[in-house]
Amino acid sequence: MPAFDPRDLLSLEEALWNAIGSGVQPGQRRALVSRLIASPEFQKLRQSWKESAPDLLVRRSSPNSVSEGGKVGPTTENRGRDTMPGDDQGFVRVAYECLLSRPPDENGLRHYVNALAAGETRANVLRSLVLSEEFERRYSGLPQDCQLCELANPAKWDNEAWVDILRSLGLADDKLSMHRKPYEFAQLIYGCRALGALRDEASIVSVGAGHELVLYWLANHVRRVIATDMYEGVWQELQGREGHPDVLTKPDAFAPFSYRRDHLTFMRMDGRCLAFRDHAFDIAYSLSSIEHFGGLPGAIATVREMTRVLKPGGILALATEYVLEGPRHEETFLPSEIAEIVRQPGLELVQPIDDGVYRRYSYKPIDLYKNPYQTPHMVVRFGDTVFTTVMVFLRRL
Repeated sequence: MPAFDPRDLLSLEEALWNAIGSGVQPGQRRALVSRLIASPEFQKLRQSWKESAPDLLVRRSSPNSVSEGGKVGPTTENRGRDTMPGDDQGFVRVAYECLLSRPPDENGLRHYVNALAAGETRANVLRSLVLSEEFERRYSGLPQDCQLCELANPAKWDNEAWVDILRSLGLADDKLSMHRKPYEFAQLIYGCRALGALRDEASIVSVGAGHELVLYWLANHVRRVIATDMYEGVWQELQGREGHPDVLTKPDAFAPFSYRRDHLTFMRMDGRCLAFRDHAFDIAYSLSSIEHFGGLPGAIATVREMTRVLKPGGILALATEYVLEGPRHEETFLPSEIAEIVRQPGLELVQPIDDGVYRRYSYKPIDLYKNPYQTPHMVVRFGDTVFTTVMVFLRRL
């Protein structure tokens, strides 16, 4: 499914207009508008309005008053959408209640009613309120999940900055399409940025990398990316051809978008024995691969090798399978085993792991034997083993 398309902005604008301008009951209308303006997609609409209409119909001079400013230029909305029943004063009152959660002050009410009487569109009144400083203060006060070490967390789809990363990868950003793998890609970038590790001059090694699209994204943002994998066996024949050996000689054939070719190298290498010198990289990461490296001993050996090749202060990012319910499956880890994997010499977690995500959400696990492509795809099962992704960030001491 494609990522958010700017052409969808018109649909969002229509949805806002219909929510405020329809005959919906007041309580339901307020709830519907609140859901719309709290969505990450709505911020894209606001930004579009800012860029296309820099001169506002009004400018906020204080939280409780409105003063006149420049007038919005010609708009593209259909004038037919300006025919909401009710008088202009009633419309302005509804708009204030829905967008600013308060009745209009006397100056604001008079200004907007006069503007409408002079021929201004109701759609432009909505735009003006949404672009006001008061709305900005209200919108910027929305809390957003920013945890780094956690189980795959649906709350990230409500974090504007995180969703922007998802879109930059060319991935679907709607909640019904949420999936653990896109979560891992976006969380890797989000976490490395938050920790100050994702810099222009950074060097990165990926272990069990396959030819995942995040490699190509990283090549466009850092100095050097080395992707390591065995590039053979079941992972290119039976499991979605995630590590096709042709990528070693034809990396462009697997690129999801244009990338800086001289910043990305693919190498055949065992993650348990990395052929790099000590302290060679700023970031070492592995996404849902170490569970295939020979159980717990293989996973620990891999983490120790990744630690060895990291510079002091470097970041180790790791995603793997975390059992929520039932027995351990051969390609998953129990919580106690995850604790053992990350508790290695020379490493420290950047923060405690939030392992309570799925005590806060109800969920129905997807049966990977029956419906492997079903979404949302955040909690899954092999038989009686129910699991999800755990993502951790550790710092090299």
